[in-house]
Amino acid sequence: MIKLKDLLIEGKMIQFKIKEMDKKKVRKVLDKLRLKMGKDYDFGVGKGATFILDLDRKYQNKVLELFIKNRINVQGA
Repeated sequence: MIKLKDLLIEGKMIQFKIKEMDKKKVRKVLDKLRLKMGKDYDFGVGKGATFILDLDRKYQNKVLELFIKNRINVQGA
């Protein structure tokens, strides 16, 4: 039996393209907000020296605010 709630949650993820050298800072920000890997966010592989961050939409504003404070350059994918 397929639950409709699970299907709707999958569509609520957004992607950010971030430089690989900022990965350590990104992990610190996500740990500070106590987000869970696999549930609230996930790391992916990008082209070249970038990686992709899949993030739940409800944390978008908080995470972007902390990225700006920590001088992490982010591009929407």
